[in-house]
Amino acid sequence: MLIAQLTDLHIKKGGKKAYRRVDTLDCLRKAVSHLNRLKPRPDYLVITGDLGDFGTPEEYQVIKQELLKVEMPMLIVPGNHDHRDNLRKGLKELVDFDHPEFCNFAVSYEEQVLIGLDSSVIGKPYGRLSAETLLWLEETLEQHQCKPALLFLHHPPMTVGLGHMDVQNLQNADELSSVLSRFSNIRGMIAGHLHRPITALWNSLPVWVGPSHSHSVTLDLDKNAPSSFSLEPNAIQLLKFEGDSVVSHISYISDSEGPYPFFNAQGNLID
Repeated sequence: MLIAQLTDLHIKKGGKKAYRRVDTLDCLRKAVSHLNRLKPRPDYLVITGDLGDFGTPEEYQVIKQELLKVEMPMLIVPGNHDHRDNLRKGLKELVDFDHPEFCNFAVSYEEQVLIGLDSSVIGKPYGRLSAETLLWLEETLEQHQCKPALLFLHHPPMTVGLGHMDVQNLQNADELSSVLSRFSNIRGMIAGHLHRPITALWNSLPVWVGPSHSHSVTLDLDKNAPSSFSLEPNAIQLLKFEGDSVVSHISYISDSEGPYPFFNAQGNLID
């Protein structure tokens, strides 16, 4: 299975620029075009939160028009900039959820399962999995315990050294760990929120944080670093999920040259 991750869209009402500088709507359009050109085409696009910037109905109307152009099945979990009720209503033509209140999903694909968790706390920057979501997760894992599983959520469960972001990670990661420790089929977690490609090992589980297709959180590991963003090469993450194996690739959206051959027509290395 090939999975594309898109995260942290931050679309504003009327396509207004974020922070008066970042044209997030144009970045989304370029990302969708890039996704549709991928070969082979991903089996799923999973969007890991912060689709809107304020979570208003008007934002989801803009988002819907762009996501309707995506040429592959789509799965979504909300982030801290989203409002789950507005998201469910505004994007109901595009996605379904498997919980009546929280935006959780579970999708079986051949011999594997993808599980999405709603870590958003409306009006707060940090993440927390509700008691209802943790119970739903446990029941879902019990139903699929013979299948390798990948988990998707917005807030990463670990700290990464970016002080202003670490204080708003998943606040009850220990409760999540307690649920996951009862199962042996979890192959990893995929998160957003940090606007940077980051790989970590958390309680013996790999965690892949997706890169930004628009603006990046500045890489400054000084614990007192101010909150800021930088305009770096734009990219998405691709995950090759085969059997028990998960391989992450970064696919750059920015213009690049190539591909060029290593070898000539005679099979010799070009010198």
